[in-house]
Amino acid sequence: MTALLVALLLAAPPLPFPAPRLAQVTDRTKFDPGTVLGYDAAKAELRVQCAAGIMTFKAGPDVQLFDGAGLPLGPPSRLAAGQRIRVWYVVDGGARALEIAVEQGAIAP
Repeated sequence: MTALLVALLLAAPPLPFPAPRLAQVTDRTKFDPGTVLGYDAAKAELRVQCAAGIMTFKAGPDVQLFDGAGLPLGPPSRLAAGQRIRVWYVVDGGARALEIAVEQGAIAP
């Protein structure tokens, strides 16, 4: 039984992007790195300049930020314009952030 489980795990294709810390990856999970343009707390929206253009993510206070070492940093409202981030998200009535990792730049207090 264990050998079958190991064989199935080894046969699974690798993710096409880096794995998130906490978010469960499904066939709907997407990933984009980019630069923060701004965060609107009233709308819970994060604007990010990605390779494909400007993307707007729904990112409420329940979305967790992580630093490069994987330590939690708090909610998206702590992000500042110009920071390099990685966003894992699903498209569900728009892009909804699942998790955000900060690559570069200080976090607001």
